[in-house]
Amino acid sequence: MTESPAGSASLAPDAAMFAALDATVARARRSALYRERLAGVRIRSLADLQTIPLTTREDLQAAGPHGTRAVPLSSVCHYGESSGTTGSSNSTWLTADDLARNAEALLTAHPGVFARGRIILNRFPFMAAPAHLIQLIAQRGGGVAIPAGNINWDVPFPRALELLRRTDAQVLAGLPLEPVVLGEIQRAAGLDPAALPIDTLFLGGAPLPPALRRRLARVWQASVIELYGSTETMLLGTSCAAGTVHLETSLAHCELLPLDGERTRLVVTTIGVDGSPLVRFDTGDVVRVTACACDDPRPGLVILGRAADAMDLGGRRFYPYELIDAAAAAADALDSSVFFIVVLPDRVLVRIETRIERGRDATEELRRRLPGVPAETELVEPGMLLDVEMLSRSPHVYKPVVLSDWRGPGRRILTVGEGMMEWPRPGFAEGRRWLRRTLRTAARRRRLARGLAPSRGR
Repeated sequence: MTESPAGSASLAPDAAMFAALDATVARARRSALYRERLAGVRIRSLADLQTIPLTTREDLQAAGPHGTRAVPLSSVCHYGESSGTTGSSNSTWLTADDLARNAEALLTAHPGVFARGRIILNRFPFMAAPAHLIQLIAQRGGGVAIPAGNINWDVPFPRALELLRRTDAQVLAGLPLEPVVLGEIQRAAGLDPAALPIDTLFLGGAPLPPALRRRLARVWQASVIELYGSTETMLLGTSCAAGTVHLETSLAHCELLPLDGERTRLVVTTIGVDGSPLVRFDTGDVVRVTACACDDPRPGLVILGRAADAMDLGGRRFYPYELIDAAAAAADALDSSVFFIVVLPDRVLVRIETRIERGRDATEELRRRLPGVPAETELVEPGMLLDVEMLSRSPHVYKPVVLSDWRGPGRRILTVGEGMMEWPRPGFAEGRRWLRRTLRTAARRRRLARGLAPSRGR
């Protein structure tokens, strides 16, 4: 890692990387987004790269759905959009080779996880690229994939758990809350999640701090692998056996712009994407470089969260990763995986589902991890934060969240269930029509059941 003239830290490239960066710039010039910005630009040194302005999410949105596309549609096989959790969605166009490079990198990094004959329950939402990568890995001999995206009417949570049981799947792939929900459904049935044959949890798309990772590993008696990337950049890295996320340097060149102390902001130039290449894309992610005891020479990172999600509490700046880590540790002290964080103007409240009546240990653990921050725990009965039955009937499912900041505008969420779904809120007239239809349908159903009504279908 070297210091650049612009004052940003960069993972030092070699001659081969300079050639790859130059090729990326040439490809990117074919898109409307970069046609003028990169006119005449060549990459022969770090200075050449760092003279290029950063690409922001606002730039991508202004470019429009086709603005990042650098190849003809005849070369594209996949279109994706970001979830829009932190704003408007961004568009990405991918070629078959783009997907293949990402799938090959995952196969190479985790050959034991994705091996022929192993069964993978693929719970990633199918609008997101990881879901398609899992399917492609299976097609390349990396196991047997069960396409069961969690935002999917065909496979609600209870059926997903039943699929795990019936197929003896060894890998559960999805968002970090997925094993929490499925584990609670299993426990509600009087069964132990560790009794299932799952030996690997392959999780990405949301913070996975150490306390939550350890809890999931213990509850499921499984290895936990963290997947890091985004719709815009595709795969950026996965974690090793020690839990450290290592950058996938064959697919992206990363720069680290200093923020404060050891915290840096991640800027990415894609190497492995032809369809929608990005040059110096400001991911908005705040990361920290970390050493790792494993023998992987690639840089290790801790992903703290989006810069825009940082919160100033008790005179310190915290990121979602740090708050979720503290809350998960507090919940674990009460033998629970289910918690929800509410950031109030005067304190941090962590609500925890538990059968234990006193939470002193949890409160002490929370305050130990958030020094100087007024913090308290609230113990609630099972089902108050996560109604697993309701999840199978929700009309609108979100990317799950377990943290809500009440200090500004937006939804004031109190439970995990509310963070995953939102029921429609009809106006008075619409509600009256809905009630009338419901009552008439119910009356018709009763008459038909009694066999009294004549047929009207002729």
